Formats: sequence, structure tokens, C-alpha cells
Amino acid sequence: MADITLSTAVRSNLLALQRTTGLIDRTQGRLATGLAISSPVDDAVKFFQGKALSNRAADLSDRKSAIDQGVSTLETALQAADAIESLTEQLKGIIDSARSGSTSQRAEFAKQLREVAKQIEKLVNDATYQGLNLLNSTSSKLSVRFSDKTDSKLDVDGVDFQSSAYFLDSAGAAIGAPAVSTDAVVSGALGFDTTLSAYNFDDAVELASFNARADVAVTRIEKTIGNLQAKAASLANNVAILQVRSDFTQEYVNVLDSGAGKLTVADLNEEGANLLALQTRQQLGIQALAFAGQSEQSILGLFR
Repeated sequence: MADITLSTAVRSNLLALQRTTGLIDRTQGRLATGLAISSPVDDAVKFFQGKALSNRAADLSDRKSAIDQGVSTLETALQAADAIESLTEQLKGIIDSARSGSTSQRAEFAKQLREVAKQIEKLVNDATYQGLNLLNSTSSKLSVRFSDKTDSKLDVDGVDFQSSAYFLDSAGAAIGAPAVSTDAVVSGALGFDTTLSAYNFDDAVELASFNARADVAVTRIEKTIGNLQAKAASLANNVAILQVRSDFTQEYVNVLDSGAGKLTVADLNEEGANLLALQTRQQLGIQALAFAGQSEQSILGLFR
């Protein structure tokens, strides 16, 4: 096939029209994707800078999810600690009630003490979040990483609130009594030398002995509650730390995404205006091409 020879004017207008069509296609692509730089071909430097920022933001978003799960783990432990404190306060109330109870009432109070102690232990063992329990062993540990740096993390050690370690003596040392066994909560953890119903309140000496033992028991319970509150305060402080890091990470992710956007995101208002101008230019180019072809059409008139 023979080549078609175009006049200089026609070819010039045709090339300009092709360039305009290419710009229209690029602008429509930017409007469709919202990106001014969508591949290395557009601008390799900006593309890879934006990609690095976006990857960093995605990594930190994953870290934030882990931080939020760490907050939930600690909140589970705190909720359990609050409930354990309420149950422990009940022990003190039962002891105070037993001071003026009859023999049969004190027998019931002893059962209540054992039951409350059992429920404390069950609650401790139930305070698990995603398989981690921070209240039943000092070997438990929550480790939350904040970034890819090895030292950017928070480690929270668990505490042992099992019955053998939970109850403290008047000096604040762990008693080591298995509180959920038959009478250990009375004789071991709380310090009575016999069951509550065995005391004869008609005997002044035994009544005085009971009251003295009750005072010891109340002191032990208060020491136990004080230790519980101290441990809970430490957990709450760690929750505050994680919450601050979570908020910071979210803000940091927003900054990174914004920075990536400044490099690659298209200004839709500008691109819309560009498209309108290019479409106008395209129409003018088509008209100019038609004008350029009129000279050749005039030659055709010679053959008519």
C-alpha cells in the first residue's frame, strides 16, 4: 500500500489533535482513579516515595490494631480485679456480721466465706482475653509492639491472684493457704484457730478470742484489698500508656497517608477544569484540521 502524503498544515493539526486526545485520556484516568501518579511511568521518584509512606502507614495500622487488643486485654483484667475486690469486701462484711451471730448463723457465715473464696478463684481463672490471663500467674506477660524497632514496646507482667497467693497476712506477705478447701479460708487465710461456729460466745474468753481473730481477719482482708488495688492501679496506668500510643499511632498514620497523598493524589477540581479545557481544545483542533483540509478540497473542484 502506498504511503499517504499529508500536507504540512494537516499533519501539524493532526499531531496537535493526537496530543490533545492523549492528555484527555490521562486526565480521565486521573479523575477515575483519583491519582496523579499511579505508576513509576508517571513519576518514578514521587511514586516510590508515596509508596514508602503508604507502606509505613499500613504497617502502623496493623500495630494500632495490636495496641487496641492490648488495651482490651488489660481492661479485661481491670474489670475482673474490680469484681474480685467486691467479692473480697464481702468477706469482710461476713466477718463483721459473724461477731453478733448465733452458733447456727456463724456456721452459715463460714459456708459463705468458703463460697465467696471459691468464686474469687473462679473469677480469677475466667479473666482471660484471647487466651491470655494476667491475673492467675506471674509468668503471664502481655507484650505490645509499637513499631518495627525492637525496643519500641510495652511489656506488662501478670500477677498471681490464685487463692494460695492472693490472701495476705497482717504484714502484707502471702499466706499461701489454699483458700477454697474446706476450712482453709477460715483457719488458714483469715486466721481463725477453729471453725466460726465452734466459738462459745457465752464464754467471755472465747468471745474475746473470736473478736481478736476477727480483727486479724479484717486486717488481712484490708491488706489483700490494698494489694489488689495497687496491682489494678498499675494495670490501669498501662492502659493509659497504650491508649496514648494508640491515639498517637492513628494520628501518625493520618500524617503518613496525607504525605503520600500530596505526592500521588490528583486535584480533582483541577483535573475537571483541565478536562473541560482539553475537550474545548479538541473541538478546536478538529475544526482547525477541517480548515487545513479545505485547500486540498479546492483542488478537487478543478476536476468537477
